[in-house]
Amino acid sequence: MARRTTQKGIQAIRAHFLEATAEEDRAGILDPDPNLPRDGVKPGEWDGAPWDCLPPDCPVRVLGHNGNVTYCVSATGQLHAVEKWDASTLANLFAPQLNYAFWAWPGFGAGGKDSDGNPLPPKVKRLERDKCAFALIAEGKRRGLFDPEKRVRGRGGWMAANGDFIWHSGEWLWCASAKGELGRAAPGEMDRALYTRAPDVDRPWATPVSIEDSPAQSILEDLKTWNWERPWLDPVLFLGWVACAFMGGALDWRPIVFTTGGAGVGKSTLHRITQALLGDSLIALVDTTAAGIYQHVGHDSLPVTVDELEAKKGSSKATSVIELARLASSGGRMARGGANHEGTTFQARSAFMFSAIIPPPMGVQDKTRMALLNLKRLDKRHSREPVVRDTDGRMLLRQIMDGWSDFRARILPDWKRTLHLAGFDARAMDTYGTLLAAAELLLGPDALEQMGLDVADQQRLAETLASAFKAERAEQTEKWLECLEHLLSAPIDSHRGGKRLSVGRILVEFQRGDLDLVYAREDLAMAGLGLKKAGAPGTGPYLCVPAQHPALVKIFQETDFYEGGWWNALKQAPESIVLRGLEQRHHTVKIDKVAKFCLLIDLGAYDRASPEGVE
Repeated sequence: MARRTTQKGIQAIRAHFLEATAEEDRAGILDPDPNLPRDGVKPGEWDGAPWDCLPPDCPVRVLGHNGNVTYCVSATGQLHAVEKWDASTLANLFAPQLNYAFWAWPGFGAGGKDSDGNPLPPKVKRLERDKCAFALIAEGKRRGLFDPEKRVRGRGGWMAANGDFIWHSGEWLWCASAKGELGRAAPGEMDRALYTRAPDVDRPWATPVSIEDSPAQSILEDLKTWNWERPWLDPVLFLGWVACAFMGGALDWRPIVFTTGGAGVGKSTLHRITQALLGDSLIALVDTTAAGIYQHVGHDSLPVTVDELEAKKGSSKATSVIELARLASSGGRMARGGANHEGTTFQARSAFMFSAIIPPPMGVQDKTRMALLNLKRLDKRHSREPVVRDTDGRMLLRQIMDGWSDFRARILPDWKRTLHLAGFDARAMDTYGTLLAAAELLLGPDALEQMGLDVADQQRLAETLASAFKAERAEQTEKWLECLEHLLSAPIDSHRGGKRLSVGRILVEFQRGDLDLVYAREDLAMAGLGLKKAGAPGTGPYLCVPAQHPALVKIFQETDFYEGGWWNALKQAPESIVLRGLEQRHHTVKIDKVAKFCLLIDLGAYDRASPEGVE
């Protein structure tokens, strides 16, 4: 399918005209000679000089302090954490209005003589550096404690206190009104948040973008040329992530996308397309570390992509990157030690995208926060290189800004309700619901209907999604079940017919009647476990698991359930399966002559709750 044209006619002309007239008016900055009075005030003679307060119209704003650090916003609008007050620090704070600093804290010298030899008034020759520093430090103490991790917002998408979407491009803050007008303001304090100035990234399109004029449909057509495992769904999820990438810090939940597949399936090409769409608003990395990412991101909420995040034996680098992405999903804080025993914290609010041939090992807490999109080998006879216009990403951003209120109030809640009907848990509703809602914001419901997502019939759509994500949900085993399954598969030092037995095999033989209770107990005791026959209070029989036993320590030593962790994990199971809170006599079981207080796993209830399968 050929790429559709976007805005045409008078709308396109108006957009380009607004683009041309929106360039900043870089008028000269007024910074008169420091010897001249300012508003009638002579150098160094303002009320409160030199440090009882800041001088009037000071270009440097002091935010507060924390210990020896004073936080200031410089004359150019950037945040500075100042601890050392030397001449270059003060120059960086006041430039390009250096004359102001000399006027406020002047160091006078001889003014020379006139043509008649008469002495002239003293002239400002230098900056009284200590007085200037003392004034700024004192103002910081007066302003109180300041935490940049909680107050500062860098570039990317954010949500204002009134629910509006704000795009911080670096030089400007942008917001679209209900009338379709695009407003901008200089970075500064808003709703107790400080938006700091930074090098500019992409700006939103100047005029409203309708679904008909949007490049989203043609981008989707390009994405469909990849050989996705679910061709009717995965391209939609991927396009939804592109929208989430722009939303960034404005979202309550930022889903992760992880594309997988062998060599030659087009993973790196997807990264190039993403980079073309997001432009300077994307932090695109390869072979990076978590520390490298959070040092690069800082206070921004710009999206991050990492290509070739492969599983490597003996390396935890990829695991730490995924951990950072997991924290970014909810905006959780990361704490790390620093120099001089001073800890540092970091709060990521970026949407992450990864790709790999073989992803690194991930826990349930990671998989529930991401959409795993599997790619198969491309048919090169029908492949083509997609074309992305340099305006496409900016038009998508404008769509997001115009449709933000509808996204939050209607589209996202509707998708979460649909996923709830499909039986998804809260985390999956956040992840897939946000991706699908963001895709609908860009494409509209008609395009999703054409893809096979029947948004008009919520019940049918729920059934479709439940079937589509069956494999992913099967992999997302709850911790108690993961613990129990590990225990059942654990080998023990007991052989029968030349084969080494596992805990599960002994239980199968006992339940089938092939093994007497006495012998089953003897075998299980070697694994630190007990066994009770069927009977009240549940169905039974019961596998008895104590809180401590050397054999169990050995079984769980290389897992997340080491050092007694299995006890807490099993207590998270449904009470119908893992019985607890009964009378003491029910929980007390002898294992190798030693009485142990145990959790009772009702094997009958466990078998009924397990999905049917072929043994």
